[in-house]
Amino acid sequence: MGKWKNQALTMHPVFFDPLNKKVYMKESGNIDSLQYLEDPGAIEVQEDKQVRFRFFAPEAKTVEVAGLGGTMGNEHFSLKPEGNGYFSATVDGIKPGFHYHNWYVDGVEVQNPHGAFGYGCFKAINFFEMPEEGTDFYYLKEVPHGDVRIMKYKSQVNSHIKACFVYTPPGYEEKRDREYPVLYLQHGAGENETGWIWSGKLNLILDNLIKEKKCTEMIVVMCCGYSFIPETDPVFYPGDFDRELTEDCIPCIEKEFRVKKGRAYRAIAGLSMGSAQAMLTFAKHQDLFGYLGVFSGMADTELDKILTEKTYAAHHIFLSCGKGEERLAEKQQAACGQLLEQGIPCSRASYNGFHEWHVWRESLREFAALLFKKDGIEGITTDIMDKQGSEPRTQISGEMLRKQTWEEQVLFFDPAYKKILFAVDDKGNPAGRYRDIHHGVEIEGKAEVSFWFLAPDAEKVEVEVYGMERRKLNRADGEEGSQGYWTVRLEGIEPGFHYHEYYVNGNPVLNTMAPVGYGAFKALNFFEMPETDFHEYLLSDIPHGQIHLNYYQSSQTGRTKMCYVYTPPGYERNIEKRYPVLYLQHGGGENETGWIWQGKIDNIADCLIAEGRMREMIIVMNSGYAFRRDGSSHHSLGSFDEELVKDCIPFIDHMYRTVPERESRAMAGLSMGGMQTQRTVFRNPEFFAWAGIFSGGLIIEDKDSDYKQILYDRSSFEKIFQMLFVACGTRDGFYSTTKEAVRKVKAHGTPLEVFEEEGGHDWTFWRHCAREFLPKLFIKTI
Repeated sequence: MGKWKNQALTMHPVFFDPLNKKVYMKESGNIDSLQYLEDPGAIEVQEDKQVRFRFFAPEAKTVEVAGLGGTMGNEHFSLKPEGNGYFSATVDGIKPGFHYHNWYVDGVEVQNPHGAFGYGCFKAINFFEMPEEGTDFYYLKEVPHGDVRIMKYKSQVNSHIKACFVYTPPGYEEKRDREYPVLYLQHGAGENETGWIWSGKLNLILDNLIKEKKCTEMIVVMCCGYSFIPETDPVFYPGDFDRELTEDCIPCIEKEFRVKKGRAYRAIAGLSMGSAQAMLTFAKHQDLFGYLGVFSGMADTELDKILTEKTYAAHHIFLSCGKGEERLAEKQQAACGQLLEQGIPCSRASYNGFHEWHVWRESLREFAALLFKKDGIEGITTDIMDKQGSEPRTQISGEMLRKQTWEEQVLFFDPAYKKILFAVDDKGNPAGRYRDIHHGVEIEGKAEVSFWFLAPDAEKVEVEVYGMERRKLNRADGEEGSQGYWTVRLEGIEPGFHYHEYYVNGNPVLNTMAPVGYGAFKALNFFEMPETDFHEYLLSDIPHGQIHLNYYQSSQTGRTKMCYVYTPPGYERNIEKRYPVLYLQHGGGENETGWIWQGKIDNIADCLIAEGRMREMIIVMNSGYAFRRDGSSHHSLGSFDEELVKDCIPFIDHMYRTVPERESRAMAGLSMGGMQTQRTVFRNPEFFAWAGIFSGGLIIEDKDSDYKQILYDRSSFEKIFQMLFVACGTRDGFYSTTKEAVRKVKAHGTPLEVFEEEGGHDWTFWRHCAREFLPKLFIKTI
């Protein structure tokens, strides 16, 4: 790793370890023609602290990039054309920190599809990290890592299903008799539940502090703070998050996790808007929380309540801000003095910077070290599970859940299409309002959809739904609330999943208000046209499994890999039960996020398990890109097959309660992932007895491998496979070759499990494959 190349500086939710390669195919649809070339991507932070910006805009006259203020400032840097459709510039003097930024193509504000993405300012937005000399407390280090998981719970406030990120410390799974204190930690306005993991690097900070014995081992819960109440005018406190947290989230956490009960073991904190929510919740529920952290904020009304209502003694209150926020620093200093005068333990700190993530990371580091130092049970009220009730009081409507399904994405589980209008009250406290704005894609009816794109200074905006012709959008300035938007309504959209791409003045960009995934080797928009005859992929009001984000070390690349792991409902409580495992791979141009956010595999598995149609199992999803540094990997499939069996499988068998036997292990994949599946299971029969190839062809023999001795010999085949499932859509480019390969194999009496239906090379068909494949797995091993 180079001086500035720690993976913490490049990871983002759309791609944990960016590929940084340019990909092209000499021959369309032929995996053997796939070529990978090194590519610097949108932004390269060089070791001399210069930053190279790059944007592909072949039709542009000018391209610029600018920060949003704070440490980076908002100066516009001009990029120069390279002559190949790219514009680039190398900039010196950018200060250390986490930097959101915008790009400007012919003066139009856009986001770069090839850059790192987070969620900020109520939209998908590019960012990069400029490291600070001597600061590495948030780096990815060779220390034991905690688990981060995505847990769903019901909100009684607005009848949505919400998702929170939960960090559990290293060793949580092994120390089954141990309970842990909990910190509830909130994001700021314009951000969401993903922020503290991907922008704040909370899990890495806690991993490092715990290893250095600088903080208590704890669980941290990060919720989405938007609990908008229907038919109300939302203000700075968006809805009733306090009630949602105390009546819905906390009971769920205390049911699912091994937590210590009582206020001595609960803390709450937040940044900016989240700090106000934390103060509100702490002030109202001093019987539930012993610690409070206020990062970049101060709420006067809540401070007065804490000062005057002291039935329960606070263990510690911590206040912090950036040194660039001088008015806030003075306000916090005064508040700290008032708290200390009343005998309430309080400390404060300020850090170089403004209202930005590197200040909040520092705040977290200092606050975490203060927590849970006073052991004891004084002031505990009735257990919160008994006080609030652990069972939901209402059912959530199917229509609401369908709409949530169509909006789910890696950047935001339950998107809020809002714009905050900043304002203050007569005391100078935040009192802004939230205004509804257009979704990037709005489903109008059967086969009809409207596209909306905000670009007031554009000359032309177009949209291309993959598989359809590019269409022009029209200005919508005449409609109320639509000033600056472009829009078009299209008919004849087929049911299912659709990638689509936007062009501003002829240049490809991302729509920040439409769901975002990773496809075609870049951040890419998608939308859902409802399938009336396929319900399994929908978010449902049933027991939900959890999604885990786990790290392991790759022997092939020398880098840390992240895999998503689905554990079925009840996994946490059924501690004596062991589970079979499916390793499930994405296709070329996609990555480890695909099966969750595009494939909806967790929704499908939850549904099939609830309906008794599949066996409970663990599902592991990896990035399939594993290229050795010496260039010796397979030119298109890489060395993922070796990485999986040497690194990932041992890691999963150690971390989870698996059945570590070949009869209880399966692998499947789509397209490139299907080819990797065949390569892996045929070369490693001691690991797998079940396999699925979705839209990946079925290779009998090629220049790399000869599988005839297995596929053409039923006896040999049945010694290896419990099942080989082969699927392809009838409109897929691989269909004819797959069908012919299946015919040849079956002619030798080999019992393949074959699935075909009308469908293309897309997520709509692959979801159908999953619905057919999952119920067939492990049925002979029960």
